[in-house]
Amino acid sequence: MILGAGFIVFLLISHNLAFKKTFRLKRECNEIEARLEQSKNAPQQIAIIKSKLEEIDRKVGGKSIDQINLEELIIENISSFSKRNNLVLKEYPGIHNYSQQNYTTETCKLTIEGSFIKLLRLAYGIEQNFSYGKVSSLNFYTEKNYKTKKVELLLEIYVQNIKVNKDE
Repeated sequence: MILGAGFIVFLLISHNLAFKKTFRLKRECNEIEARLEQSKNAPQQIAIIKSKLEEIDRKVGGKSIDQINLEELIIENISSFSKRNNLVLKEYPGIHNYSQQNYTTETCKLTIEGSFIKLLRLAYGIEQNFSYGKVSSLNFYTEKNYKTKKVELLLEIYVQNIKVNKDE
């Protein structure tokens, strides 16, 4: 009995003095080896992250074009669709720029008059096919035209393009 109890006490003491440190060092060694293995794959992971970032930039309209070309592209896209579908571009106040940190947000507001289905098709077409910006807001409303004495359906479309400022 005493021999069994002594053996158990000896195991506990040897575990606390020698084996515990060995197990801890082995665990640290395994963690360092895992980090070393991850660092070998770092260039591949960086390339994957860059490609994902470029895809996100494409989705939010982060193409680098100047303001004049963006205005021309929006007007060209809207006017060609409007001619085919009997829509009227009522208002185009230009592009509003807002800079914060190292990003510039360009917002373009367009007001178009027409029938609901055609206006909806225009908004869908811009959202799906216009790669230089994304539709951020749509607002359908009616307004009475006092010259014709008719109620007109109008659509306000806000198209945004987010750019990264590279000069900072």
